[in-house]
Amino acid sequence: MANTVFHRTVVSEIAAFLHDVRYIILFYVFGDFLTTQQALKYGIEENVFLRMLMAEYGLWSLLASKVLFLVIVYCNYRSLRQEETKLALLWDISKTFIVSVGIFLVVNNLMVIFFECSIL
Repeated sequence: MANTVFHRTVVSEIAAFLHDVRYIILFYVFGDFLTTQQALKYGIEENVFLRMLMAEYGLWSLLASKVLFLVIVYCNYRSLRQEETKLALLWDISKTFIVSVGIFLVVNNLMVIFFECSIL
């Protein structure tokens, strides 16, 4: 019985997290991955670390690194959402910042794809 309650709690917490980060998943994870995949046909990855990672392990390593980043964001989510102080506000700021970076990366990649120029 206790194991079932724990399982439901964990599942509901993960579901709440996934709902809360849906725009991070949309823009930063999938949007950037898909547009980077297409933009690489027109140039190189500007991030040196990601360029070396993809050269060594392939394009899918980019998606794997984004999923790993999402796990780190989940740990951040758990620690900041447990606080009832101003740290809970830090979660909203972090989430908004990551979504903004994701949107910026997608727009930059779309510029590379369609206009062959980059903000970076």
